[in-house]
Amino acid sequence: MIAMRSADVEPAPVVRARPTVALMYHALSGVDARGQDPHYTLSEAAFREHLEQIASHSGGGTSARDWLVSNSGVGAVITFDDGHLSNHRAALPALCEFGMRADFFVNPATVGRPGFVDWADLREMSASGMSIQSHGYDHRFLTDLSTRHLREALYAARLEIEDRVGTPVSLLAPPGGRVPRNLESIAQECGYSRVFASHPGRLRAGETRTILPRLAVTATCDSATISRWLNGKRSALLRLQLRYHALAAAKRAFGNALYERTRARMLSDHGGTSE
Repeated sequence: MIAMRSADVEPAPVVRARPTVALMYHALSGVDARGQDPHYTLSEAAFREHLEQIASHSGGGTSARDWLVSNSGVGAVITFDDGHLSNHRAALPALCEFGMRADFFVNPATVGRPGFVDWADLREMSASGMSIQSHGYDHRFLTDLSTRHLREALYAARLEIEDRVGTPVSLLAPPGGRVPRNLESIAQECGYSRVFASHPGRLRAGETRTILPRLAVTATCDSATISRWLNGKRSALLRLQLRYHALAAAKRAFGNALYERTRARMLSDHGGTSE
């Protein structure tokens, strides 16, 4: 047998890990406008176009709950905040049709109110393979809560969702993306393993961080934008990060109450295009 020289051995191809991004959706239009934020509401048709992009670019979308367990390498984690009724009526059928899963972060205090899913809806979504997780108890910004009230709210939210839906809750998405400095330790104390915030960034293989990034999907995000995010375009991510830091600075300068009043006026004046 002739020994093969090392120079004759072709090097193994370099396999680059596919970048993973967590997409943060809210509501889909055409299903009860109550409880919708127009800046974060897109049409069902647009959502389905996004799912087509996810299917073709990343091999399918999954929930953060499942991604953290399997680390399957898919390029998109799909999440929804607030528990709007359209999550059940429109997003659920589309996800099931595409064979994808998502996390739905809900507030127990708003479940069953006009425009929002009820507990039966959430149990059906869970039975369909969706992940039902915590968005805090009543959508108050966590930065407005004292340490004691923050601990009480996060603990109560987790226990009520687990009791009503019947599945474990281990993930938290802070309302409005407001992250108190002590959130990591208190969230872990209250039984949460990870926090999905709203600062832009990518997820890493073998993720060890507790507070993780998501990309906010707004009404103006078309399928081309989703494609750039899934392809890991640095310029697209940089623009998101620059905007996020500018808005975060405005929130700190104005405070939550004044910032939200100003934002509401801008949304009214500009047809829902402000953040």
